[in-house]
Amino acid sequence: MRTHINLYMVVFITTVISTGLTAQDSIEEITVTSSYVTHSDDQANDPIHILTEEELETNSTQSLGETIDSLLGVSSADYGAAVGQPIIRGMSGTRVKVLNNGLVVRDMSGIGIDHVNEVDLNAVRQIEVIRGPSSLMYSNGAIGGIVNVVDDTIAREDFADRDLRIGLEAQNANDGKIGEFSYKENLGGLNLSYAFKDSSLENYDIPKGAVIHSE
Repeated sequence: MRTHINLYMVVFITTVISTGLTAQDSIEEITVTSSYVTHSDDQANDPIHILTEEELETNSTQSLGETIDSLLGVSSADYGAAVGQPIIRGMSGTRVKVLNNGLVVRDMSGIGIDHVNEVDLNAVRQIEVIRGPSSLMYSNGAIGGIVNVVDDTIAREDFADRDLRIGLEAQNANDGKIGEFSYKENLGGLNLSYAFKDSSLENYDIPKGAVIHSE
């Protein structure tokens, strides 16, 4: 009787294991896709952020650093109303390159961070910010990141509509006055673009007197 019971248990366990293996073999493969990512894995891993023209409309009179310091991992070294150097992931100076339409901007800010970037944010189409080592694919030495300012100085495609913009700003802390004007239109297949900006920013007024700029 005891031998019969042991044999029955062995047969039962073997049946359960066999059934489990059959169930595992019948599982269908599930593929998870996302419609949000429409490019390759290399492109998806690049920490790239693009500020569009609409997002920049209210920030064109700010410095370059102030314009992008709301992005994750980006801050600004503030040296007044006109000077703000971008800091990306704690790196600045020569480790962060500023480009204009893909070309490195070589100005006085490269040797003195308190000098203004020679990049006009008036009539800018978009600003591309690349954080981290991925920026080395676009500019050598930019281990911290790059900031590429793209404008319509050389149109990449025909302008669809006429675009006329006029902007005025006054700042009471430094008696600043800023005026800007931009115009874009396609006339007979010829793309015309014009941008002008004039700014006058005085010393900051504080309770104990103005902060005099040292030469």
